[in-house]
Amino acid sequence: MSDIFTPKRIGQLEVKNRLMRSATAERLVDKDGVVTDDLLAYYKTLAKGGVGTIVTGYTAVDPQGRSGWQMMAIYSDNYIKGLQGLTNIVHQYDTKIIVQLNHCGRYSAGALIGTNPLAVSASHEEIKGEFPPREATESQIKDVIRAFVVSAERAREAGFDGVQIHAAHGYLVSQFLSPRTNKRTDQWGGGIENRSRFLMEIIKQTRQKLGADFPIWIKTNCEDFIDGGLTLSDSINVIKYLIENKAEPDAIEISGGVTFDTVIRKDVLSPEKEAYFLPQAETFRRTYPNIPLILVGGIRSYEIMEKVVGEKKMDLVAMSRPFIRDPNFPLSLQKTCRGVRTDAPTTCISCNLCLGMKKEPVRCRASENPITKISATRS
Repeated sequence: MSDIFTPKRIGQLEVKNRLMRSATAERLVDKDGVVTDDLLAYYKTLAKGGVGTIVTGYTAVDPQGRSGWQMMAIYSDNYIKGLQGLTNIVHQYDTKIIVQLNHCGRYSAGALIGTNPLAVSASHEEIKGEFPPREATESQIKDVIRAFVVSAERAREAGFDGVQIHAAHGYLVSQFLSPRTNKRTDQWGGGIENRSRFLMEIIKQTRQKLGADFPIWIKTNCEDFIDGGLTLSDSINVIKYLIENKAEPDAIEISGGVTFDTVIRKDVLSPEKEAYFLPQAETFRRTYPNIPLILVGGIRSYEIMEKVVGEKKMDLVAMSRPFIRDPNFPLSLQKTCRGVRTDAPTTCISCNLCLGMKKEPVRCRASENPITKISATRS
């Protein structure tokens, strides 16, 4: 059997295959971030489609950490019932579901939250306008850490199989890690140890509250890919600091970039352009051979999926846009691997049209044009 469709143990979790739907903001919650029937239906489609693990779209741990009306929320017990609906549906299909916890920091929407967004170092922020970011006080930093911990408690109560701390893409945790945005001179800034302290405290305090058996994953940048940003060496040392302080994550999803064009790259139309964070992920694997690693970033073809989990020893392959294109492609791909004749599944051409309409639900607009359809077994 293909490596892609063999079960795998990721820390405390046994997943049925090596395919993961990476966090995707579907824009299907209501204006308060509550799960809707449309979102439940979509997650049912994803789970029925054969994916082994689903990470939810980014989910706000604090009302002041929202980037828009259509961001799912978990900062109140009132959200638990709706979130239980998600986990119940997904578990019917033997699929695991992880909730991604996030505070958007400087990217929070000032007009929505009614105040200036919280940031690491406001004097060095590049975002201007009516609601410029404000530097977090020591008390506010500790409040946000508690918000992550309490949100993880709610996640467990709602039936999630674990949480993923979003430490990538320029959101608040990422802002603490990056020397480009973190200009603090207190215990939360300076060297990589101080810049990692915020993430370390979130993981450590969550473990103290929930115990060692509840999975805590992180999504992190391998690099920021901007001048003065987080480097690969920095990222490696973040994990080293976490391990030394007994805050080792149960799995690491490796991503990168803080600008749209570095995070979500366009025109991934050949195997050579796929898995664009793989070179950095190989350094992670050599440095930390025993930590489960998940690779995201332009993975499209069966050939590259097999390479990533086989030759390159990544534990899971994560994708977002291919699941927007066709939530059922894992089942179609599995049939093809077994030699069962089936219609060739379609795959993503990385045009990014799915992400362009901010107030509309995410959907594949390229698939509406038959000319753009290509096989999932090639790129």
